[in-house]
Amino acid sequence: MSEAGTETRNRLLNTTVDMLDELQEKDVSAAEILRRTGIARGSLYHFWDSIGELIQEAYLVRYSRYVEKSGGVIKQMLAECQTKEEFLAGLARVTELTQDPARKANRYERARILGMAEKNEDFRKALGRVQQSLTDLFTEQFTEVQNRGWFNKDFDPRAAAVLIQAYTLGKIVDDVVDNRMDALAWNALIGLIVDRSLS
Repeated sequence: MSEAGTETRNRLLNTTVDMLDELQEKDVSAAEILRRTGIARGSLYHFWDSIGELIQEAYLVRYSRYVEKSGGVIKQMLAECQTKEEFLAGLARVTELTQDPARKANRYERARILGMAEKNEDFRKALGRVQQSLTDLFTEQFTEVQNRGWFNKDFDPRAAAVLIQAYTLGKIVDDVVDNRMDALAWNALIGLIVDRSLS
């Protein structure tokens, strides 16, 4: 693909990604994407067979951004910590951040994106590659923590990587109710599980 073609494709994709911040998916139209980018209609259909394919790729980009951000936080924390206590305190801060009630929109979007994979095998495979990169990153980081002697050698780092992601996404079951649990109690339970099972 030429440099101009790559630039055009990226403008269309990034505009769609941004539109999903402000609009519901049903309101993201080809006409509005083209209006915002000033790009000809034929270009959109040169890169994607349908507006649906473009929107799905935009969701993958959004999910990838979450992956990069989440992985970066743990990676930075691991680089800065000198002791097990510092690392556990850092994990507690990450828990507070990811479990914050104000972040429920992020949890809803992740759940929607994961749900899209159920009946679309191509999307599932693409999303699976993005998700696998995050799980692999967390697995490597938990292996490093074990190698430093901060966590129990008996637990499986990959299982821990999936657990840390699952409890974040799982909080959505409380996001949908009116009588929500005490956020501090939830964070304390996560800290206890981490301390008892991994340490």
